[in-house]
Amino acid sequence: MLPVGRTRLPRSARDTFEGGALCYLAVLHGGRIHLTPMVYALDGGRLWVTTARTSVKARAWRRNPLVAGLVRTGDRAVAFRGVARTYDALDPLSWPAAAVAGPRLVSAATRFTFRNARFFAGYAVDASKMPFAWSPPGRVFASLRLVGGLVVDPDGGEAPWGEWPARPRRPGSRPAFAALHRAAPLDGRIPARVREAVGEAGEGGLGLAGERNELTVLPARWRRVESQGAYHVVVPERLLRAAHVGERPPAALTADHASAWRAADMAGMLFQGTAEVFDPRQVERGRAALDRAIEAVAGPQADPQVLIRLRPDRLVWWEGWTSGTVTA
Repeated sequence: MLPVGRTRLPRSARDTFEGGALCYLAVLHGGRIHLTPMVYALDGGRLWVTTARTSVKARAWRRNPLVAGLVRTGDRAVAFRGVARTYDALDPLSWPAAAVAGPRLVSAATRFTFRNARFFAGYAVDASKMPFAWSPPGRVFASLRLVGGLVVDPDGGEAPWGEWPARPRRPGSRPAFAALHRAAPLDGRIPARVREAVGEAGEGGLGLAGERNELTVLPARWRRVESQGAYHVVVPERLLRAAHVGERPPAALTADHASAWRAADMAGMLFQGTAEVFDPRQVERGRAALDRAIEAVAGPQADPQVLIRLRPDRLVWWEGWTSGTVTA
């Protein structure tokens, strides 16, 4: 067991962190959830990440250090919440904290470098193309103090730890489910090769803001519904209970094509907007259509599932070093 602030990180969570490749990390910024994949390392009971000094995450942490995230390895996942602290060689305000944490920073930086050595090799291959924001002088180092989480294991069920909601609550639900009117999808305005890399359906990270703006990131299955310009996302109802969401929560869905070692080969999309929650056990009309929509995404399931429909009003896409934003 490793110390995590006032809590302890269970072995199942630690093993999942050690086995994962990317961390899907969420912050609140400008009233939206920003959720993107990052390389990371676990050291001293904390997660350590790096991001561009001018990135959305770095700017968000100056106002609100609370984060939520998700790490997956195989069929197992760990959702967590934490508090970020940045260490920036160009920011004098961060120097006192860096001085106090000197030995820890050295240990964390060493572990981060060795754990992600394959990605650093990829950076070396693409050094001539890499923008300044991706180079070491353009980045900040950040520690994530983990305060609580949930290990999701298909064989062993769910195991909460730390300050994870002790009283999960049934999510809200819209009273009726029906197809949306036709609309052009936002992803029709991004490079076709990005859409092709991500595909029409798959697994991803779903970020939700609860009724008191608590962030939660859950493993989810998704499917593109092109005719409605929407995405159907399915989550087990028992997992969604921890998010404490109403029937129309702020949401973000990240769907990406990862690379084992080369950032230049990564592509993905982040969909942002207000979602609609449909719980089959609570809807009053459209139950049969809702059941079909859920099965189309997740297939037959023994446990109750909930559908979150997201017609995004903002889309962020990336391909290697290039990125862009599309708004409705």
